[in-house]
Amino acid sequence: MNAAGPPVAASISADRASVTTGVAAMHELRATRQRHRLGDIEWFDAAYKVYVVGLFGGIVLLWLSDLVGDEALSAAQAADVAAHGPAVLGMVAVVALALGLRSGSQGGPLALEAADVTHVLLAPIDRRAALMRPTFQRVRSAAFAGALVAACLAQLAGRRLPGSPIAWFAAGALFGGIAALVWVGGALVAHALHVPLAASTVVAVVGIGWQAAAIGTDVPGPGDLHGSLGLWGWRQRGVDVVAIVVTVALTVTGVALVARSSLEALVRRSSLVAQLRFAVTMQDLRTVVLLRRQLAAEHTRARPWVRLGAGGRGPTVWRRGWHSLLRLPAGRLLRMFGLVALAAGSQVAVVHGTSPAVFATLVCAFVLGLEVMEPLSQEVDQPDRADSFPMPRGELMVRHLAAPAVVLVPFTIVGAAVGVAIDAMVTDGTRVAGTIPVALLLGVAAVYAGAAGATVSIVRDMPDPVAGGSQDVYLPPEMAGMTTVVRTLIPLLVSAVGAAMALGVRAGLDDPAADPLANALRGAVAVALTATLVAVWVRFRDRVRARLRAFMAEGREYTQQQRRSST
Repeated sequence: MNAAGPPVAASISADRASVTTGVAAMHELRATRQRHRLGDIEWFDAAYKVYVVGLFGGIVLLWLSDLVGDEALSAAQAADVAAHGPAVLGMVAVVALALGLRSGSQGGPLALEAADVTHVLLAPIDRRAALMRPTFQRVRSAAFAGALVAACLAQLAGRRLPGSPIAWFAAGALFGGIAALVWVGGALVAHALHVPLAASTVVAVVGIGWQAAAIGTDVPGPGDLHGSLGLWGWRQRGVDVVAIVVTVALTVTGVALVARSSLEALVRRSSLVAQLRFAVTMQDLRTVVLLRRQLAAEHTRARPWVRLGAGGRGPTVWRRGWHSLLRLPAGRLLRMFGLVALAAGSQVAVVHGTSPAVFATLVCAFVLGLEVMEPLSQEVDQPDRADSFPMPRGELMVRHLAAPAVVLVPFTIVGAAVGVAIDAMVTDGTRVAGTIPVALLLGVAAVYAGAAGATVSIVRDMPDPVAGGSQDVYLPPEMAGMTTVVRTLIPLLVSAVGAAMALGVRAGLDDPAADPLANALRGAVAVALTATLVAVWVRFRDRVRARLRAFMAEGREYTQQQRRSST
């Protein structure tokens, strides 16, 4: 025993030394790769750019806050916010936890570089040491993003509620950071414990249902303490610190268990995230959507919800659209209904005086349009097959709009019902009868305008086999940047036509001589005209582009002839 002691001790010491050397080498390699990636960046210039962006960002935020100009709440309305605000804001924390659990069950939330996955995690070093830095970076970036977004929104809300803008900004930053940590911590724990996706979904549904019941009744919800943190710009409660402690404990637990991360999941996510970042850089929205679905392991159903007969009648494109829509997975359908409910709540907030909620309606309606326009997107993804059909491509694309337009009807009805229910809670049910037709018209305007904007975004990125690949090469950088901004804003502006209709309805409520229903009807007509113009644009887009291209070619040829004749 004594003779075997020194060799064993020496072996242990050698193993410890090799592990220490491996960790040090890993840190050195990462630092070297970071220096190569950043290049010769002057840190003073970088700090100055951050300072300028922060300064002008703060000025723009304050300017927009003053531009909104919404009136302060009355004492009764402020009391309602104090009573129901924690439950409503608590839904944000519950949804964040639900998303985090599902992300962890699907391999998230870490997304490492390919070099880390291929070389570092397969090296004989401690996996916790290898994953600790990416984990801290993930926690830090999520907390910063959540705090920044929530602080800006809270600063806008503070214009209508008691309390100073600085206090609301700080409270919003605290609430947003805590909500982001709930998401990251839930994802890390679910991934480390290998929680099945079905179990995460059940917990998410139960939690969201419980919190929804807390909003409509006096039952305490699981996210009430987290939601109460969002009102610290107005009043502070000591018991709310429990939410901070629980969130920090959840995050610390997830970080402590990071060594149990699945290597296979990290390999899959590293390649997908790299492609996703490249697609975002190239502003390829369709590729971003597809890669995001792959990250979430979201696949279409092998069997449709309703099977259509093989020998059925009807236009071919109409049937193809329904074959696509009937295979949407349950998770995507639930997400679409959640977008409708959120858009309805935002519309109610606009009607009751919160103008910035228009942007929430805009985003929800636009994303819903991207989801429901799946048949059109699938056709755009396969341009060779579309160009082989014996019909103009524009006519084929227009025919793909029929099935999604019908599918949007139940979503419009659900959105109107949610809007009526929320408005009834706000007004104690005093005007339900007059709210129903207005809610239906607002739902039609928001949902179909969002679908029209999504159609513009999808068809705009459709590849053109006739156009030359170098037609924009010689544009000045200023013109190229302006063109990119315009291309990005046009779909959102089309969707904003429907989202802004709630402002007209609110004007009708404020003016006793005006009719809110008439304003909503006029808005619905405007959206119908916009959707018709979008359909016409889709139908004749290729023809107009071809004629414009021919006109430009004739102009260039004429110019060349003039130059040859002058010489």
